[in-house]
Amino acid sequence: MAYANAENLNFYAPEVYEGDTEDWDTELTLAETDIKNKIEVKWYDQVKGNKEFDASKLTEGQWTKATVYQTLVAYVLPKMSTFRIDDTFIEQIKFYQDRLKDELNMQFALGIKYDDDGDGSVTDAETYKYAQTRLYR
Repeated sequence: MAYANAENLNFYAPEVYEGDTEDWDTELTLAETDIKNKIEVKWYDQVKGNKEFDASKLTEGQWTKATVYQTLVAYVLPKMSTFRIDDTFIEQIKFYQDRLKDELNMQFALGIKYDDDGDGSVTDAETYKYAQTRLYR
């Protein structure tokens, strides 16, 4: 099962289906890989150290919004953009970049659900809260 699908993308940004493109499945898959990499680098490597990261132990539904936003920011909207001054897609990219950052920060603060023991369920002990508390200037 994927973190996000066409139905999710259509829910958050129905305008991406108004053109000639019938599906964004490849872009959704690329964005899912991006999200997994962000989780591994920002959280897993720092918390778990040298242990091998297994993305299949993450709870997929927790990352749907982030995957949709990453799809829009990194793959869909740049393909739709003309990159000219009056291009509305550039503004949408900025908007969804902010939503992506907020969503990732929210999920990290709420707790990353990671099935450490691989039993198919995530307990409270397997929900890892991770929030940046240091102010960077």
